[in-house]
Amino acid sequence: MTQPRHYLSNGNASRALWDSVRTSLWFLPAIMGVLALGLTAGALALDEGLGQGSDKSFPRIIYVSAPDQARELLATVLTSMITMASLVFSITMVVLTLAAGQFGPRLIRNFMGRLQTQFVLGTFVLTIIYCLLLLASIGPGDAGGSNAYLSVTVAIGLALFSVALLVLYIHDLATSIMSETLIETVGRELDQGVRDLRPLGQTDDPEQALPEDFAERAALAGVQASGYVQAIEFGRIVEAARSADVLVGLYLRAGDFAIRNGRAFGIYPAERVTPQLTKIIGDAITLGVHRTPVQDIEFSIRHLVEVAVRALSPGINDPYTAVSAIHRLSAVWPDLMGRAVPQGVFPDDQGQVRVICPVPTYATLLNASFSQIRQSGTGKPLILIHLLKAFAAMAPCARTEEQRSALRDQVHAVLEDARRAIPNRADLEDVEQHGLLALHDLKAR
Repeated sequence: MTQPRHYLSNGNASRALWDSVRTSLWFLPAIMGVLALGLTAGALALDEGLGQGSDKSFPRIIYVSAPDQARELLATVLTSMITMASLVFSITMVVLTLAAGQFGPRLIRNFMGRLQTQFVLGTFVLTIIYCLLLLASIGPGDAGGSNAYLSVTVAIGLALFSVALLVLYIHDLATSIMSETLIETVGRELDQGVRDLRPLGQTDDPEQALPEDFAERAALAGVQASGYVQAIEFGRIVEAARSADVLVGLYLRAGDFAIRNGRAFGIYPAERVTPQLTKIIGDAITLGVHRTPVQDIEFSIRHLVEVAVRALSPGINDPYTAVSAIHRLSAVWPDLMGRAVPQGVFPDDQGQVRVICPVPTYATLLNASFSQIRQSGTGKPLILIHLLKAFAAMAPCARTEEQRSALRDQVHAVLEDARRAIPNRADLEDVEQHGLLALHDLKAR
């Protein structure tokens, strides 16, 4: 069974960097700002080709005036655009602050990564730079002469387009901070992560692949900095291990936090270890100050869980947002149960195992998806009932006994919390009834 090529390729560090870049507010505006230079040069070249003449000599759409009037108009457009840009940036910062308080600071990347937001900011940056460069390029001209300024016409068009974008942007921003919209945005990212996994088949057991004397004979090494593991270049490690004829056992996987000079990996046997080999393996582990969705299936799961947990906090007390998060999490599990967990055993071209990496199990992924929501929703029958309904809906999708066992454990955990925390007998009976239905569906399969 093969893993998707990007998982084994040597471009995972680049994918982590690209994720960081594409979810920044500066990326697309910076590109559009550079495009303003070419747009200015092209517009000025067209102006020179048009030359002087009266209003009737050119199409009505082209702005014709004396140079001083053109400069005054450009100065007015530039001032207005700077004011509107300040307004847009202020609105964006306010929305980001509100979103961080309600949904969590880790979800800010979803707002920053929206192409709509970046395109609006980029349009304003492009228009401002274009007007500024154009204003500096238009000379005084001949006294009393009129020129055709296609460049000024473009500036007016960009200003009108920016005004229209401002209205649409405010509408889009208001829609984006609705909990259902945010949950669906994060859910789509989770769907993509699940699609990157292998189809369900024979799974590897990293623990069984390790030699019995690995702990005694392996040389342990760490990374040179602290941070979250953003990506692991398994292809590079496999090639380095093959060249040195060793086995590399990783103690970290994508999403884990690595401590400087802590136990990050072991090289077996120790007598074949060289400083160069240790450096190659350490450099193949990309660290950063935050987690990324590259090779980390739990990344988006935890974002949805954070939305639910914050919604259940006493300060917000919005159980229906938590229910929406439960529904979106349960929606991804039918596909996830048809996929294998990420690969943990990596052989070389000759079939010799070279790298072993810890992997999540279905039980750990279910815990990551629902345990914190259950713990925060203990004592709230609405939350517990919807959790049990979600488990019952997921039951027909379970493909293996491991998956069914993990689901049963989740059902029993909900029932145990309900019996301990719900004082009302009618509410407790309602929860237990849904729990029995879920267990029946799991047992029948």
